Amino acid sequence: MGRAVFYGAALSFGLLVSGAHGWAQETAKEPASAAGEQSDKNGSEQPPQDRYAVMKGYASSGESENCIRLSQIRQSHVLSDREIFFEMLGGGGYLSTLPHRCSQLGFYESFSYSTSTGRLCNTDLITVINHSPVAGTTCGLGLFQAYEKAEQPQD
Repeated sequence: MGRAVFYGAALSFGLLVSGAHGWAQETAKEPASAAGEQSDKNGSEQPPQDRYAVMKGYASSGESENCIRLSQIRQSHVLSDREIFFEMLGGGGYLSTLPHRCSQLGFYESFSYSTSTGRLCNTDLITVINHSPVAGTTCGLGLFQAYEKAEQPQD
């Protein structure tokens, strides 16, 4: 069974490591601005609008998928306690809107999952990596809404 861990660390690129028994991927993004973060009394973040900037330049295709191929994920972006955007190799992306709020996902911006199929599906569970000895919240993923790079207007 493969195990993948997505960290919200300050890296400049995604790293994909293959192995005989599975794979792991660490993704990169800028850390959230401390000035733009607000937490409620449960420590769950109310996301700043700049997190959605990663989706600028993408347009919804109107299609949705039950699963996406792990080998095609370039990077993940936790947008909130209910939304994760997956940038894909080749320029497209998928937005997974979780069916329920996943406590502290938006605050810690990192999650892990296990799968043996080579695909990440809406039936899979993710676990928030909260950097403490206590296990993070486990939540189900939602359907993957397809996004395409929007065409740039010609000047």
